[in-house]
Amino acid sequence: MPNASIYYQQREPSPLQQIWLHMSANPFALAALYTLALLLLMMVCSAWLTPFSPDQQFADSISQPPSWHEQGQIRFLFGTDDLGRDLLSRIMAGSVYSLGYPLLAVVIAALIGIPIGAWAGMSRGVQSSALNHFLDVINSIPSLLLALLVIAILGPALQNVMLAIVVVLIPQFIHSVHSAIYDERYQDYVMASRLNGCSRWYILTRVIFPNITAPLVMQVTLALSTAIFDIAALGFLGLGVQAPAPEWGTMLARSLEHVYLSPWTMILPGFALFLTLLSINVLGDSIRAAIQERVRSA
Repeated sequence: MPNASIYYQQREPSPLQQIWLHMSANPFALAALYTLALLLLMMVCSAWLTPFSPDQQFADSISQPPSWHEQGQIRFLFGTDDLGRDLLSRIMAGSVYSLGYPLLAVVIAALIGIPIGAWAGMSRGVQSSALNHFLDVINSIPSLLLALLVIAILGPALQNVMLAIVVVLIPQFIHSVHSAIYDERYQDYVMASRLNGCSRWYILTRVIFPNITAPLVMQVTLALSTAIFDIAALGFLGLGVQAPAPEWGTMLARSLEHVYLSPWTMILPGFALFLTLLSINVLGDSIRAAIQERVRSA
């Protein structure tokens, strides 16, 4: 005989399910999520998905228009540049430089900056105050200017660009985590945990950190956008990833000379950069709003 329950049990969705339910009601958030997922898939599988080598030149198809143009060819879906290189292959391969390396830089900066910011937020007195004022001074300088300073000292190269981006992002993570923890440190639930004899490690990891996820999501979103933009800007200025690497900023800089003859060489990399930044910011803001909604409804 099957077991029959005569009691009604209301099951509340988990925090992750609540965030997903809030996000799924927003079509812009879903569009940003699917777009970013496709971009990440393209980045990971670019070595197998590109129809041609990004540096392969076709002498008989120089400055070929995209396939939807009346003079275009179906084998070159996005057309070719002034050297006869397939733009679709270069944009797909360039996602590794314009999205993969910024992701790596953000992960490294977060692994360094979040623990330092947590230590600074839990500390008191002269150490916390001095660090806070120092970070205010550092963050008042534009990130691109700091990156340019590092590149000017070390020289233009991919490893130097990565080092510059990480150096720029670490103070931002420290300041964001420090401010978030400082604001939460004197809340009633933190004081109650302290009066109950909880250790500082328990208060930090189990009490404070679950309540600062919204600022952390916004900081990760801002850091990723900053890293993508700075790498593209450095490449556009000729100080970042060097040609013939298919980085989107470098492709934009090269297309300036041929913008009137072959405008697709500028429009397509620029649109890829715009779409990436837009999807990251929309998705990050949607996740932050969903977390805040879950906290308000709790």
